[in-house]
Amino acid sequence: MGRWTSSAARGGLLLLLFLIGAVLPGTGIARQAPLPPIAIVATAAGDDNDDPDGFLVAHSARPATVPAAPLLLGVLTVRKASIPAGPVTYVPVLYYHYIRVNPNPRDLVGFGLSTPPAAFRAQMQYLADHGFHVIPLHQAVVAIQHHSALPSRPVVLTFDDGYTDFFATAIPILQSHGFTATSFVISGRMGWGGYMTPSQIVAADGMGFTIGAHTVDHVALAAQAPARASWEMKQSKLTLEALLGHPVLDFAYPYGSFNGYDMAQAKSLGFETAVSTLSGTWHAAAQLFELSRVRVGGGLPLASFAHLLGGPPPTAADLAVGL
Repeated sequence: MGRWTSSAARGGLLLLLFLIGAVLPGTGIARQAPLPPIAIVATAAGDDNDDPDGFLVAHSARPATVPAAPLLLGVLTVRKASIPAGPVTYVPVLYYHYIRVNPNPRDLVGFGLSTPPAAFRAQMQYLADHGFHVIPLHQAVVAIQHHSALPSRPVVLTFDDGYTDFFATAIPILQSHGFTATSFVISGRMGWGGYMTPSQIVAADGMGFTIGAHTVDHVALAAQAPARASWEMKQSKLTLEALLGHPVLDFAYPYGSFNGYDMAQAKSLGFETAVSTLSGTWHAAAQLFELSRVRVGGGLPLASFAHLLGGPPPTAADLAVGL
């Protein structure tokens, strides 16, 4: 009985390690050999339920997905990016999710992803009052590519998933300071409850905010077969480009899950950068398809926000903004 229990435990451990290797890049467990990029053929499809805002999205056949177990998604924790040798450029790329008060106090994940509007307003006021320059992601990419100069205290603002509070809450605050930002949109969730509608995405784009792709279904790419990973990236790009009428050049990996194949696909599909959840503020040209960012989550005190950016401690006036 003891030998059976020991064998079962070893078997369970090996299975867990295999599954983690399927999701996390760089684990040494090989995924199946990469397939060539699949052809995406647009077809007329859709109805009032999957096209709630009147925009008929061009669809192609969806390859089978490999769902990532909730346990494995839970271990996709923030990891620090390496600082390569050679020329590097300093620019913090902040990333947010919700700009809202978390509606369920027991939802710890929701709390971690939610920045209350008052806190966000105080953070943006802090940037404005202390000489930070909020620049477009594209400007940062060009500077990283060519190691060219940026304004003092540069900051890039990004928002993942395309939630409606980006349009309703974040944009008015950003506009009050003349700030810009990039919103990474899950193209298959446009118009869902809590997500921006196609018309809101078009309006945000027209206001000068950058729209980036964040896959169709928000899957962990490193857990997928190559055909599905390629489809998720390519179809989200095509859908958003059809909606906006211009190229979509920025991509964000859902859950920060990616590997070398996914990086190569992002580059071959015509993206100029792909952002990760790797934590860091120093960037090299070789890292543009695993660009590190700095997460801003729920409950972050303004003093900690200032520390993330290397700024001065907030004043009493700074702290009063968030009250």
